[in-house]
Formats: sequence, C-alpha cells, structure tokens
Amino acid sequence: MNGSLSNKCELIFWDLAIDLLTRSMWLRNLIRRAVLLKNLPNLKLYFSIILLSGLFGFLMGFSIPHFLQIFR
Repeated sequence: MNGSLSNKCELIFWDLAIDLLTRSMWLRNLIRRAVLLKNLPNLKLYFSIILLSGLFGFLMGFSIPHFLQIFR
C-alpha cells in the first residue's frame, strides 16, 4: 500500500472507530443521544440560554465582591 501518511492514519482511525462502535454499547448510546441533541429544532435557543445564564453567573460572581468592598 503506497498511500500517503494521512490516508494511512485515516484508515487506522476508522478501523479503531468501527471496532469501538461495534463492541461498545455505551459509546453507541452516547453517539445516538448526541445526534438526537444535534437535531433538536431549538438548539440555538438552548445554547444561548445556557451561555447567557453562565455569563450572568460569572458577572455576578465577579461584581459582588467589588460591591461589598465599596460598601464597607
């Protein structure tokens, strides 16, 4: 086989991936759930809510000690 190094690495990767997907029920369930999550119609809305709530929590955790220092 006179393929390039990238082709050989790709073949090795897919051989391992197919073997893992064939044997591992846990990995198959994980991939099935990831595909179902990806196909949700409101995925952007959910990610934006998670991002905004995380940003709000970060800003509150950052600003509360500064406000406490001001009022002391």
